[in-house]
Amino acid sequence: MNELNLYRCLVFTSLLVLFSSSIAAKEAGSPGWTEASEKLGRVLFCQRIYKRPEVRPRLYSFDIEHCEKARLYMTDVMSKYSIQEQADLEKQAEQHATQLSRNTAEPYHSVSACRTFCQALAEIQDTLND
Repeated sequence: MNELNLYRCLVFTSLLVLFSSSIAAKEAGSPGWTEASEKLGRVLFCQRIYKRPEVRPRLYSFDIEHCEKARLYMTDVMSKYSIQEQADLEKQAEQHATQLSRNTAEPYHSVSACRTFCQALAEIQDTLND
């Protein structure tokens, strides 16, 4: 039982580090290809876990809104690429989201990391809209 708890703690900590790294996205330039695919993958992952019944009770009312704004920001980032490149980027992001899902023992452990990540991207989107 201790090993299982340790494993869950490690998974949660690694996801938290993964999501909180590179959130310093308030710099002037938009993310490059790899960063964009990873960020979009994280947004897709968060949107999926937010729809799960076991996660719903852990959400605040603004969590889904922030995640939708984060998706809008990523759509804006993707718009600088051609249609084919956008499709490729979406495919890579989907693979990243799937990998995150596989590496997550319990989806509700990721709520805090998703909240922080989506909020940061939503703030960038809000800044761009102003």
